[in-house]
Amino acid sequence: MAAEQQHIDQLLQRYLGLVDEYTRLREELSRLQADAYQNIARANFSAERGLRYGRDQYDERMRATRVLSIGVDASDVPTFAMARAAASADAAAETEGEGPRDDGKGDAPRAGDPLRWFGLFAPMPLRKAQGLSVEAVERVVPRLVSVNAEMIGVEIEVRRARKRRAKAVAAERKEDDAVKPEGAEGRTRSEAVEAS
Repeated sequence: MAAEQQHIDQLLQRYLGLVDEYTRLREELSRLQADAYQNIARANFSAERGLRYGRDQYDERMRATRVLSIGVDASDVPTFAMARAAASADAAAETEGEGPRDDGKGDAPRAGDPLRWFGLFAPMPLRKAQGLSVEAVERVVPRLVSVNAEMIGVEIEVRRARKRRAKAVAAERKEDDAVKPEGAEGRTRSEAVEAS
């Protein structure tokens, strides 16, 4: 039973470490998002009259430049990573046996830098906002989701370990109740306790 309690303590210690990392990642994500929005506001402030940078300039051409890749590590915990959309689409086409696409039209226009929608010389705050957003999406968000999935796995392990410990304690009590203690005049321990 002491070994089971030690295992639970180790799981809880691991869980607290994950909670600490999760909290730090959330703070970093919050900081990155605040900085990105602040840079967008700076770009809008310094923009030409009547020009605003934001959702109004999106259209049907908008495509994801990064996609989510989900894998499972050795301990059956899902891990999340980002990949470039164009690279993953090419890899998916090659694995399906299609090979690289050749329509005879030459090089097809690839999904380019979204900053090009705002002109060739996008303002520096807008570029900083893009860099901060890319950092958040490529580095912080996948790690944040992976830590969250690992926390859920540890929570499940803790519940299972506590359940095993409770069953072991119940079995031990049942064995103790079945054994007749000395001086109880032939009664079981539970009968002696009830009588007193």
